[in-house]
Amino acid sequence: MSARRAALSLAEFPGPQPTTLQAAYAVQERMLDALADRPVAWKVGLIAAEQSAALGDNRLVGPVARLIEQGAGGRGVAVPLIAGGFAAVEAELALLIGHDIPARSEVFAEADLADYVSDMRIAAEIAGSPLAAIVELGPTAVVSDHGNNLAVVLGGSIADWRARSLQSLVCTVSINNAVIASGSAEQVPGGPLAALSFLVQNLARRGRALKKGDWVSTGAMTGVHPVAPGMLAELDFGSHGRLSVRFSTHRQT
Repeated sequence: MSARRAALSLAEFPGPQPTTLQAAYAVQERMLDALADRPVAWKVGLIAAEQSAALGDNRLVGPVARLIEQGAGGRGVAVPLIAGGFAAVEAELALLIGHDIPARSEVFAEADLADYVSDMRIAAEIAGSPLAAIVELGPTAVVSDHGNNLAVVLGGSIADWRARSLQSLVCTVSINNAVIASGSAEQVPGGPLAALSFLVQNLARRGRALKKGDWVSTGAMTGVHPVAPGMLAELDFGSHGRLSVRFSTHRQT
């Protein structure tokens, strides 16, 4: 956590790496206990199939380090990265929680869970860690280190989102004006509400719950795309709008 705060890279995992997700979430809880306020945003990510069987879950969660609203008219934003660490951009859909969601370990019916959501926005997760090799180290390292998150950039709302098919929620990602990936919300298994359901259950096991006003970034629609200082990422969600993110080096303090 101190390396994150100082924007310093790490050559290796600091100390013994947890071998189970339960142990990794215990590390995450210790980090959360050190924060002045409870998280108001969370990210949900997938665990690769070859790892999920051994770990017992196909998703993981982490607190969002920073929420950024893109300006009116699609004005881009700048996000500083940790020099020497890991950084990537992911096209996502973010949900605004409109009512407190009761902590429960049982799966919500999709329609019931949707009633707790007041808005869906286009979004970009900026994944990031002081550990350049965090993805190679695996899900327990990701969970331990803030869910491998630096920020979530929020764009415009998606009207009538409950009536839209997953196939209709699409995005094309460009890096430095070159298209690198396209995809839809179908790439998030079960869609955004399935990701939200997983988060509700995960937090309930940890004595936590989502509150009105919280945000949830629900998973990568086009994959995970590495970025570096000086790069420009543009995410085109079609009729729902665009996001533009320019990356810089975090200034040392």
